[in-house]
Amino acid sequence: MNNLNLYSETVSGYTAVSDLFIDEYVPSANGDFVKVYLYLLRLLTRKNSNLSISSLADTFNQTENDVMRALRYWDKSGLVSLSYDDNNQLCGITVKDLKDNSPEPDRNVHAVPEVNSDTADTAVPATAFADEVSAYEAASGNSASDVSSNVVSMDFAIKAPSHTVEPSKVTAPAEKLDELNSNDDFSMLLFVIQTYLGKTLSQPEVNAIVYFYDTLHFPADLIEYLIEYCVSKGKTSIRYIEKIALSWADEGINTVEAAKDEVSNHNEAVYGVMKAFGLNNREPGQVEKQLISKWTDVFCFETDMIIEACNRTMKATHQPSFEYADSILTKWHTSNIRNSEDVRKADEQFEAGKAAKASKSGNVIRQNANRFNNYQQRPKKSDDWYNSLLSNNN
Repeated sequence: MNNLNLYSETVSGYTAVSDLFIDEYVPSANGDFVKVYLYLLRLLTRKNSNLSISSLADTFNQTENDVMRALRYWDKSGLVSLSYDDNNQLCGITVKDLKDNSPEPDRNVHAVPEVNSDTADTAVPATAFADEVSAYEAASGNSASDVSSNVVSMDFAIKAPSHTVEPSKVTAPAEKLDELNSNDDFSMLLFVIQTYLGKTLSQPEVNAIVYFYDTLHFPADLIEYLIEYCVSKGKTSIRYIEKIALSWADEGINTVEAAKDEVSNHNEAVYGVMKAFGLNNREPGQVEKQLISKWTDVFCFETDMIIEACNRTMKATHQPSFEYADSILTKWHTSNIRNSEDVRKADEQFEAGKAAKASKSGNVIRQNANRFNNYQQRPKKSDDWYNSLLSNNN
């Protein structure tokens, strides 16, 4: 891509960040977008003539599409102006004066901008502003326009609303759907997913896929692997799929290789065991992995049964013990105890047997306590008898 010329309409370049930018734009903007804008301000003081989308992407360890999405966002927000050549290639960026873009009193500064499909890239892995607003509203129950532009809240800096909602319930704007439908890669992705699931996708399922692709920054091959992994486990509900996707996003997973490593170390059973034992801060060891594999692949226990064994281990030993949990699961496997109902019945039988044994033991104790009284006592002699005995001796 050609080098870009960076211009400014301000009287002089500056590196300081305007309070107006912090008050009015930062709360509703994606963090990566903010970084791009701040870096543009910094470059103004350098008069950098070698600026390019590629160099910006390298600086932030992002893709060129991520950088383009950030630039388009600020263009729609009125903070920058993008210039294109005859071939519709970006050739210039003008950083505009914030004084000329101050929101008017009755203006909703968080309004969803219109997506320009003419300048949209064929791949859109970065977060769309409209999706971010929808996610915030769904997470907080408040309209984004209710956020006061005069109050700076630290919650905006740490809030991750995109990871606290149900993706299947977040509906993308019509313009976004049209943009994605015209994307060959995304259309092929939907076809592959339908093939895996063996059905036509419902609207909630489409919403979730769009959310993974456009808001969680998941590339198409990662989403395909996500579906493949869930189907391989027999889990095809969208609630389960989006739960796995959100957990990957929280872990910063954005490649198939990273996802495969996560699956290896944090599949459902492994995660459940480590959490039940309070060992979230480390990965399972080789022997521990082998035991978990034994429980899942050899004994074929469901995760809830394995976690129950771990909970009983902690209750009995007050410390994590894979060997103790293995003894419990081995006994259950031998006794053909397969689910929670079987465990409940086994517990009832154990308690009944324990009570019967205690009752029998109690009877024995009572009998032993009275053993010296269990003989025929001689009748008590009267005083007359003793008197007659004494008189005979005399």
